[in-house]
Amino acid sequence: MDMTGFFDSSARGLDFRIRRYRHDDLGAFERFWNAQGGAAFASRRVNAFRRLVEGNPFSATHNDYLVLEIEGRVAAYEGIMPFRFSVSGEDVDGFIYHDTMVDPEMRGRGLGKRFVKSILEACPEFSVAVWMNAPNMRVFERCGWLPVDSLPTYVRGYTIRNMVKTRLPVFNHAAEASVGALAGLLYRLEKSLSDYSFRGYDVGIVESFDERVDALFHAVRREFPFIAFRTGDVLNWKFMDSPSCRFVRMICSRGTELQGYLVFRVRDSHDGRRIATVYDFLCPPRRIDVFLALMRRAVIEIERQRPDTLEVLCTDRRFAGALKRLMFVRARDNPGALKYIHAESADPPPGIGRGENWFFTFGDGDRVFWDFDPG
Repeated sequence: MDMTGFFDSSARGLDFRIRRYRHDDLGAFERFWNAQGGAAFASRRVNAFRRLVEGNPFSATHNDYLVLEIEGRVAAYEGIMPFRFSVSGEDVDGFIYHDTMVDPEMRGRGLGKRFVKSILEACPEFSVAVWMNAPNMRVFERCGWLPVDSLPTYVRGYTIRNMVKTRLPVFNHAAEASVGALAGLLYRLEKSLSDYSFRGYDVGIVESFDERVDALFHAVRREFPFIAFRTGDVLNWKFMDSPSCRFVRMICSRGTELQGYLVFRVRDSHDGRRIATVYDFLCPPRRIDVFLALMRRAVIEIERQRPDTLEVLCTDRRFAGALKRLMFVRARDNPGALKYIHAESADPPPGIGRGENWFFTFGDGDRVFWDFDPG
């Protein structure tokens, strides 16, 4: 997974070179982020960047960004995260492309496409790209990336805040109150008709994940054609609390044996809504009772914080069926959330482009690092 050996080239008459990130590049990155979201946003992103780069258990060098430099100036960067995947139960080392930015003053010159194509030529390993915005998605598609279709988000709604707005505040408040009351009634009915005793499992909150998560992951990985590694070192890197966000980590066990885990967080969005997100979960797909126990305990904890929405990204039909039993509805399919390239190096089975063959959650993207709490 060597990303050295890039050579000088040119784009529309401009000499450029591609190299690895150096610590003194962070000032240029911060300048980009300040232009994007202001000084406070840039400061929080600096801290998140350090956690992302320095903590990756699959990185040997912990400088896994590439920089496009023109005449000594940082003109663009690409986050290219070393990662390990399980493909039909076999280990595959590859990359996650997750953070792309071109200097706002240098856009429109074709730099992004040349940059990405040069990286792909030097790094032919199996790679995925996650959660790209529309401009970056178009660039990646022109460079040969292919989409994974149908990655559905399921939602359990509690209010319609900021979803229905009229010029009459009294009407808005009345509509929100009515919908909230109806949702509360339906969910109380669901609880009364469902088994919330967790069926003999011990479901609780933990400070961190231990080595039992490794055994769980390796026991279930063959149940999914495509799944990113979810061992303890990976989960603790992603989901340990940071200055910018707080995660709730839950496990389901019986005796000393770990049956499954789930991670969620509740945050306030920019539009004023309170959103609860299940970032990640894992249990044997044949043990839907474990998943239901985890989700029901999560629902109890989340509802104490009075959310407007609870969302879960779930690609596996077996788990999706359980979500529907908990009154979740399919809300969106997230086009552009996941793309892939160099699949031939992973020797994949058929169906790599279908979301149902992936185990993919919000935690598989870089959102766990960049999604700040207010402050």
